[in-house]
Amino acid sequence: MPQMHCHCCNKNTPHKIVLKRCEEQHDSVLKSMACFFSTVFKGDHYVKMEKHAYCRACNAKSDLVSPQQGAFSGVKIA
Repeated sequence: MPQMHCHCCNKNTPHKIVLKRCEEQHDSVLKSMACFFSTVFKGDHYVKMEKHAYCRACNAKSDLVSPQQGAFSGVKIA
């Protein structure tokens, strides 16, 4: 688990990384269907995901800073 600074604990603690779906707002059914078919034909992922970091000590959500995102490359998936 990566070590990050927790603003709640005010110290460096291990954090768990969780992937959460990005919520996409579509104005109409036609727009949502067009978006779905464009992702299918492009071959992109069907579900867009974003990373969230939670402190293992207090379970508070921590901000992911762009320079530290490279630190997650060494995280092992169980």
